[in-house]
Amino acid sequence: MKNKGENKLMSLFESAAALKAYLLSFGALTPLVYFALQLLQVIVAPIPGGTIGVIGGALFGLPMGFALSASATFIGSCAVFLLTKKFGRPFVERFSNNEWIAKFEAISPEKIDLVLFLVFLFPAFPDDILCFAAGLTKMPFRRFALLVIVGRFPGIFLNTLVGAGLFAENPTVTIAILVGYALVMIALYLLRDKVTKLMN
Repeated sequence: MKNKGENKLMSLFESAAALKAYLLSFGALTPLVYFALQLLQVIVAPIPGGTIGVIGGALFGLPMGFALSASATFIGSCAVFLLTKKFGRPFVERFSNNEWIAKFEAISPEKIDLVLFLVFLFPAFPDDILCFAAGLTKMPFRRFALLVIVGRFPGIFLNTLVGAGLFAENPTVTIAILVGYALVMIALYLLRDKVTKLMN
């Protein structure tokens, strides 16, 4: 059962406005706190990483927002992978969903790289959880790190771009960004079944 402090923290993430106000309350420390939250969301699944990414674009603009989100996600993903390598399954079971771990472990070795890349790239898949799962395999760290960069960074860029676009002075730019983002997400969502089949 969650205590009152945990409930209060999670309520902050129920809307983008609440999260933005929470981050701005730290003043000059806002970028550091934002970085820490992005890092934390890799491990603590209930914190919505997509929402945090959009807010990063709104608060810091595209270049800085992307740099903060991408670096925090990269460090968090790699940390989870290395910690799992060191501490094994007991560590994984404390933070992740065993169903997805079992699905990933059942994938044939020659398909693991492709599946992990697609899960990182596509929305609606538990990419953070599979950072744990990857640590249970024989995948070398350098390969995992590369998959994080090529698989996770495009989504981070899109989320940051949307956040920056929402606060653009030109409404045409905002609309164009939102429409483009929606089309990309729809296309990826429609293709998700192919990823699911690879995991079965």
